[in-house]
Amino acid sequence: MSRSTHRTAKSRGIVRSYLWVIILITLLTTAAAGATVMSRPKMYVGAAQVVVYPDAARGGGTVAPDMGTEREVANSGLVSAAAAKAMGIGVTEATKSLSVSVPVDAQVLQFKYSSEIRSRALAGAAAFTDAYVDYRNKGRSAKLAEVISPATVPTEPEAANMPLIIGLGLVLGLMLGIGFAFVWDRVRGRLRGAADVTRQTGLEVLAQIPVVKQHFPLAPQIGPSTPEREVFGYLAAHLTTLTTRGKGASLLITSPSPGAGKTTVAAQLAIAMAATGKEVVLIGGDLRHPDLHLLFGLPLTPGLTDVLADSGKLERSVQSTEFVNLRVLPGGTPRVGAWFNVEDLELLLQALSKHSFVIVDAPTAIGATESAVLAGRTDFTLLVVDGQRGSRAVAAEAVSALSGVGGNLIGCVTNTPRSRRFQRKTVPASHERHSGQGSVQGDGHPVGDGPVAKSEHVGH
Repeated sequence: MSRSTHRTAKSRGIVRSYLWVIILITLLTTAAAGATVMSRPKMYVGAAQVVVYPDAARGGGTVAPDMGTEREVANSGLVSAAAAKAMGIGVTEATKSLSVSVPVDAQVLQFKYSSEIRSRALAGAAAFTDAYVDYRNKGRSAKLAEVISPATVPTEPEAANMPLIIGLGLVLGLMLGIGFAFVWDRVRGRLRGAADVTRQTGLEVLAQIPVVKQHFPLAPQIGPSTPEREVFGYLAAHLTTLTTRGKGASLLITSPSPGAGKTTVAAQLAIAMAATGKEVVLIGGDLRHPDLHLLFGLPLTPGLTDVLADSGKLERSVQSTEFVNLRVLPGGTPRVGAWFNVEDLELLLQALSKHSFVIVDAPTAIGATESAVLAGRTDFTLLVVDGQRGSRAVAAEAVSALSGVGGNLIGCVTNTPRSRRFQRKTVPASHERHSGQGSVQGDGHPVGDGPVAKSEHVGH
């Protein structure tokens, strides 16, 4: 068994699952930050520095001034009013461009004043510096504050630090993207890989279907082993351990919802089981979408509904295929009204499973009562789950529904169908066996009219 066909169950992490969303949000946030900075007018910044001396009257010359308090004084209304008067503008307009800071471990106040006009930036820095110094020195014999760096303004406006802006934008965007991914993952409720399937359903993932290309109708393959043959071979080998040597059993294959690829999984598993030497009978139990016969190029009738109506038709209804040891019982003649008699169905399954391994392609577990009837009358039940787009809630609900009717759930198979959009086209019964018309996708739904159609996933 190669590593590609049977691996430890893993989940796609949230970051990996929504990587494109995270990248998009990160890029948009970074672009928005850059655009915002670039759209702002270029500013001149006037700067001046004032040294603050200890107040000998309050504690002697050895006590350093409280620079936090001094910073608040520099931003106070009295200082701002004097500076605004000197500039000839209102207090509010004057203070909105002011910045006062204290360098680390220094008894210095640094005044900065920003303006689109160079002369105003210079005037603002000088006005606030002078207003603060005058306020602190007023009425004192010894200076408490003194200008050590008069106001100056660069000849060019201050340029934005774009590397810093982009860096901050990337960090912020990444945080927003990951946060959005977590929230969206909860809201969306989609499964994220085999480990997530196990967490939601409580079932072991027996196999993960690889992405392959298939031709339909199915035909025996000659040549080296392929990934899909290996994974179904492993699954078949696992199922043979559940049966007694020389005796048969019955296995129900269903899925939580349409589009998981259960019909093709049932067909491929039946082929793999037959390859082990067991006699296999594959039953088209999904009478809502009776497409199983198309995978093998067989006619729809006679089939299951005909046998349940008249048990004497069993021998001619179970049709041979190109695969050794594999026979198929299609859905049969469509009937209006009651689906089938439960007792007759149970007798049929018992009769076929005495010496054959019976695989039943059933309707979806949610929204079809037939699956509940079948699950309670087969030996084992296998759930096919879309491991990337399937609903967590629906998968858990399917397990609960099947277990509630006595279904013996042995595990899950995860699959990732390429598309859930199907187009039905009726294939004439006279052409079904030999024409090769119609590919099968999803739950065996026929699509297209080409002579040999392809499916890009074994589970389609």
